[in-house]
Amino acid sequence: MLLKSCSRLMLLSTTAAIAIGFAAPNAHADIPDENYRPVLNHLLNEVMPPKLDDFHKANAQLSTSITDFCADPDADDLKDVQEDFHQAMDIWQEIQPWRMGPMVANGRDQHIEYWPDKHGTAARQFRKLLFSKPAGYTDPEQLSEASAALQGFPALEEVLFDPKNTAHMTSSDEDGVYLCQYGAAIATNLETIAGELRDEWPEFADAMATAGPDSMDYPTAKFAATDLYRALHEGILIISAQKLGKPLGDNKQDAKASRAESEVSKRSLRNIAHNLTGLFAIYDGKWGDVGSEGTGLAALIDSSLLDRSFRLNWQTVVDALDGLPASVEDLLAQPDGYDKLAEFKSQIDFLTTLVENDIGGNTQLGGGFNALDGD
Repeated sequence: MLLKSCSRLMLLSTTAAIAIGFAAPNAHADIPDENYRPVLNHLLNEVMPPKLDDFHKANAQLSTSITDFCADPDADDLKDVQEDFHQAMDIWQEIQPWRMGPMVANGRDQHIEYWPDKHGTAARQFRKLLFSKPAGYTDPEQLSEASAALQGFPALEEVLFDPKNTAHMTSSDEDGVYLCQYGAAIATNLETIAGELRDEWPEFADAMATAGPDSMDYPTAKFAATDLYRALHEGILIISAQKLGKPLGDNKQDAKASRAESEVSKRSLRNIAHNLTGLFAIYDGKWGDVGSEGTGLAALIDSSLLDRSFRLNWQTVVDALDGLPASVEDLLAQPDGYDKLAEFKSQIDFLTTLVENDIGGNTQLGGGFNALDGD
């Protein structure tokens, strides 16, 4: 099925190439600066804020859920907490690629999710934490000053999904009581961070949408819109290089599911599905029931054929992912799992080519840069 999907994807590209000239920017005059402004205003002031509000609400629910569980630990109630974790993580993975402004200010994205963790820092610090059980880390305010590796979703994932830790919590032994208090502090801190992100976004969005000569940060609307293109481009690159490339390794023998994102909670590929939702919103301008189709970067594309081809190619990748399990570990456990994962990465890489050449060229926002240079 994946091979057929990839063939279809390549065919769509070939059709577009014949009709419009694959990978070639439009030959006509520069896009007027004012044409970028409606895209900025729509995506930043209309589309993103409701998602940030949803993110805050999801973390508030998660905080309440784990606090209630810790008051009277029960295995069934733990499943409810885990589901609330998944709901909050789903929204985070959708907004995660919008790496700009308040999302990355003061390392906020790393405090929400410290990943990738190239040197296993989080695992080492977590072991030390559980051994010494510092009281300060059960207080959300003090925790917010701690290492980013001990805050955020990966740390909470260890608490809520590692069988050893959940066994302690449901039995309410000494380790379990501490883990509950620590997990509740993480969730409360996440709620606070999500609230700050929601509250700080409007000022940033207004500055982007009103870019011009009077702005110290965004002298033109095109300059500001480049950040949106960069988020789309970088988001696809991260999926390929980090979320798929790391667990794939150099070959089948080198593959390791533990290098994937969120593997403790078995949702590494589920994360990518939600990444793709948030990324496509940058292009399309519609995100679930928020926004409207064709008002994102797509509004700058003057070829209906190119737009249609890009949408069909993107949907082909989404459909391929729908046929895979939620985690890399479960996929690699299949006899042909490695080949399926490698094939899916090649489809993501093809999307990267389309974003760089077709979208970057036709919106005049791409500069041929690699968003991960120096990473």
